[in-house]
Amino acid sequence: MNSTLSDSIMLPVSRRIGKTLLLLVVGLLPLGLSSCAAKRLKIDYTNFERAYAQTSNQELLLNLARLENRDPTYFFKIGSIQSTYKMAVGLSGNAGYSLQTTNIAAGSPAGNGTPTATYENDPVFTFIPVNDETNAQLLLKPIPPESFYFLYEQGWRVDQLVRLMVDRLELTRYDKDKHTCTVETIRNAPPNDYRRDQAGLSSYATFLRVTAVVYWLQKHGYLLLRGTNTFVPYSLDKDPGLDNTKDFLTNAPKGADYVTAAQKGAVWHLDPTTNTWLLGEKVFSPVFSLYPLEPDPTATSANAKLIPGIKSIEDQIRADNDMAGLAEGPALHEVLKELADGFTIEGSANQTDACNSTSGKSGVSAHLVMRSLLGLMAAAAQEQVPFEELKSADPLIVPSTYLTPAQLAALGPPPSFSKAVPAIELLPLLRMTGASGDETTSPVIRLNYRGKDYRIADDKATVGTDNQYWNRDIFRLINQLTSQVTVDISKFPLTEILQQ
Repeated sequence: MNSTLSDSIMLPVSRRIGKTLLLLVVGLLPLGLSSCAAKRLKIDYTNFERAYAQTSNQELLLNLARLENRDPTYFFKIGSIQSTYKMAVGLSGNAGYSLQTTNIAAGSPAGNGTPTATYENDPVFTFIPVNDETNAQLLLKPIPPESFYFLYEQGWRVDQLVRLMVDRLELTRYDKDKHTCTVETIRNAPPNDYRRDQAGLSSYATFLRVTAVVYWLQKHGYLLLRGTNTFVPYSLDKDPGLDNTKDFLTNAPKGADYVTAAQKGAVWHLDPTTNTWLLGEKVFSPVFSLYPLEPDPTATSANAKLIPGIKSIEDQIRADNDMAGLAEGPALHEVLKELADGFTIEGSANQTDACNSTSGKSGVSAHLVMRSLLGLMAAAAQEQVPFEELKSADPLIVPSTYLTPAQLAALGPPPSFSKAVPAIELLPLLRMTGASGDETTSPVIRLNYRGKDYRIADDKATVGTDNQYWNRDIFRLINQLTSQVTVDISKFPLTEILQQ
């Protein structure tokens, strides 16, 4: 009886052990596969991101190389990346029980199983050629000034922004005594033949001197970007507005008028000059201002006010050995004077043209003409060769024809190019080529186009200077602008960024 009872118990135990092992294997397989899937997802994400960065940098450098050779450019965007993961697990096998003797308890179970797991990743890439009319207009129209303001607020060097994004500086001069109005164009491009284009050489040297000044001011915290709200009235057939001189209660806007105007983004404003109510809107205008401020020495105590300390700032710049190129000429004083009055990318802070001013006073107004995305890319790609030829020849810089006789008399002998331009600006906007033996840092990206090697790297000689990362920063800035050019920058909350 004891033997029979023992035999009847042992057989189910063996079977239960086999089932337990089978269930354990089947249960552990999905867990292991799930862990592998998570690792695979992490690897794929990293690989996709690395491939996207590599191809984006390569496309940008390739287009710059095309522009350097005056070839057409082509742009692609990656619309979306959809990656579908398929996972499956399975287990196939057989089992048996063999008897060693007539005693069934002395037998042994036998069997085998084969686990299977499959993993499949099917990525789908969408490429969008940028060749439609809308994107073509975005590539060709000037970069909006808001982009300049945003980048400046992010901490980008102002000289890099100006040298890359600005095509030329236009100075409009009105002389009330001579009844003349002239426009001096200071171009941001080295002349292709400086021997035959002395005026172009002088203009370009002046532009580099201006960028050196504004960078020095930014570096020392003297150039700040602030915003002002200006009321701009709506003009409907020269309607002077609601007369407030006779009866304030009768002619003043009512509460419902304020609500209706606010719903339309408009405001009512009482003009203190004409004492009339005007309907219009508040326009937010970013303005570059010069600091620090100090008391105006020409004002009386009753009219005391603070003005930018141009004289002290000018003395500091002239005492800086790195800015020795600004010792000669009126460029330093003229830049500081224009910034002291408030300056915007669109023009002077009061947005008036000196020639069309109703004040009748002599004056100068400045206006920056922005480049398009293709324009700034072409400028960056094509500046290296003429700049390096100019720097190697180091010609003398003739005075500008727009200088007054007094300014000409104050000048010494004509300086050479390397003496007139501060050292901080004595490098091309972007250096993409060079001899194979040149000492450079590890390139961000490199490729071969038309048998020429192009790369984005910085000279090791610039390590420890302000220009240590110049080349890589300009390349990164162009890359960022290519991403922003298709974005409606007017939708960004510029007011919240500048009003603090």
